[in-house]
Amino acid sequence: MQSVVTVLVDYLAQALPLIKQEYNWRIPVVAGFGKSGEKGYSANIALKHFLHQQWLEADIAGKQKLAKVIVADWGGVKGNKTETLHQYVERLSVLNPPTPLKGIASYSKIFAVADLYRFAIYDARVAVSLNALQWLHDPHRGFAFSYISGRNNVTGHATKRIGFVYTDTFKINNLVKAGWQRIARDDTYRSYMQLLNDCLQYFPDYKLYDLEMALFANAERLALEAMKRAGSISTT
Repeated sequence: MQSVVTVLVDYLAQALPLIKQEYNWRIPVVAGFGKSGEKGYSANIALKHFLHQQWLEADIAGKQKLAKVIVADWGGVKGNKTETLHQYVERLSVLNPPTPLKGIASYSKIFAVADLYRFAIYDARVAVSLNALQWLHDPHRGFAFSYISGRNNVTGHATKRIGFVYTDTFKINNLVKAGWQRIARDDTYRSYMQLLNDCLQYFPDYKLYDLEMALFANAERLALEAMKRAGSISTT
């Protein structure tokens, strides 16, 4: 995966200094959090630390309740059953929790709050950024990260079947046909975390979550740039 590290380090060297201006996720109402309703990098970092502190102080029942706040309220993923969220919390009782692709957008949010410096979020936008960056560097060589369901018209809308992930050029099977290596679905999170930690060595002044947020923040721009270069959308 060294080739991916090189591509991502080059990107992060430009993106990280701009992250405070480019990260604009709006925070919903979170009980007890004074920056509810705000958006931007600083407010979201404050929320991460606020939720992390709540996690550290909570018993198992409190962690289970907090998981819903993390996934549904903050993350916007509404479809999880209560028992599923409880199972994700239970995974953290072991040193190396299982990390299958199924549920990755939800459990990675919980993991990333539970341990801010060990885990990072893997969601639909992050997946698109990883593949778009590699494709823009070399359309015929890369490591294909699995996509997950999203609701963004640019990066990929699962209901409308539009956007980057539904464009023929960027479908996983077609990337593999073009010369890419497919990352096994259930190796996705492990490979992603290894990649981020390898890249983090080049940026000692930043945290793991900064790297993830830089991928999240620019997913639409990267997707549009790749689709335009591929001729999938008009450049005018």
